[in-house]
Amino acid sequence: MLPERRARMPGIGEDVSRRLDVIPAQFRVLVTRRPKYACRRCSGAVMQAHAPEHVVPGGLPTEALIAHVIVSKFADHLPLYRQAEIFRRQGVDIDRATLGNWVGRACFHLKPVVDRMRTHLAGTARLFMDETPLPVLDPGRRVAKKGYFWAMAADDRAHGGRSPPVVVFRYAPSREGIHAERFLEGFHGRYLQCDAYDGYNRLREIDRPEGGWTLVHCWSHVRRRFVKVHQSTGSPIAEAMIRHIAGLYAVEKAVRGFAPDARLTARRQISAPIVAAMKPWLQKQLSRISSGSKLAEHIRYTLGAWDGLLHFLDDGRLELDTNPIENLIRPVALTRKNSLFAGHEIGAENWALLASLVATCKINGVEPVAYLAATMTAILDGHPMSRIDELMPWRFQATSSETAQVVA
Repeated sequence: MLPERRARMPGIGEDVSRRLDVIPAQFRVLVTRRPKYACRRCSGAVMQAHAPEHVVPGGLPTEALIAHVIVSKFADHLPLYRQAEIFRRQGVDIDRATLGNWVGRACFHLKPVVDRMRTHLAGTARLFMDETPLPVLDPGRRVAKKGYFWAMAADDRAHGGRSPPVVVFRYAPSREGIHAERFLEGFHGRYLQCDAYDGYNRLREIDRPEGGWTLVHCWSHVRRRFVKVHQSTGSPIAEAMIRHIAGLYAVEKAVRGFAPDARLTARRQISAPIVAAMKPWLQKQLSRISSGSKLAEHIRYTLGAWDGLLHFLDDGRLELDTNPIENLIRPVALTRKNSLFAGHEIGAENWALLASLVATCKINGVEPVAYLAATMTAILDGHPMSRIDELMPWRFQATSSETAQVVA
């Protein structure tokens, strides 16, 4: 159509279509200029603004770039060597040892924040705890040894609690219960929600003003055992047990988000009779089957953990299982799978520290790159330790997609 003819025709509407496009990540160089000034009439000192503090003194990375590297590894599960390859494709040649140095320096500055998160956990009445293996390279033997991450978390959202959810990971060289006791020193809670691992039993007897911990065991662990038996053998006993446990979970689904008193009332009215009938039924089935079978083993496991399995009937704040902490451990396990091992024990401790920050950001709905960049900047700018609570992940608020700040 000729332009002059189109200009004479009135518009009657338009069609609009949208397509999703991508702008690849780009590196940029930020230049800081600090002019020098001197008096022409005297021999006074040269005046110049102080150089800004950086996580890597005199180094290349901004705090935002270091935050990007941290989140790429601990949230997106990209090992440092893969990140180095990605950078190289974009024309930036940085080896993984340099990236590791950046991450280690960030840990030095962020450690007070995680220490304060642990203090928040210490004051909670109910705590989740679990552990997962972490291979750690043994430099002297040139092989990987098995260490463990111990996860401690508080999450009150299921019963309408207003306290922010928090998770802290700690590294230990073994799975011995003494490490659980050491990590819980100074904690004031009463209930510890965990699996029936024997290493936790020592926590019942520790000497502290609040008395020993009350161990609340996990119905999900019980259910998984019977599901495996049913899948492999089709056992009607296992199928019946799965149905009984499903009744408990139906109650939990109905009262999720309710106040603790309402949850407890529903449990005592509906769940308690199910549980009361379950124990004698299990004992009867155990007497009928082979004592060496897998089914018998799982029934004995359930009966051995019975007291801990009943505690959810005592307090509406307790959960039926340890799924909240297991969901927080899964990303750590995926990062472990991709990274294979930690280079040394200090690296494992740094891993635990950064995983704590990233996971706590995620469960509080906070964008971790913006939070870490803003928090490191605030610390470098001299944020006082007396106001460390302002730097907690749940206190963070991004002001836009490009700028962020920590708010009181």
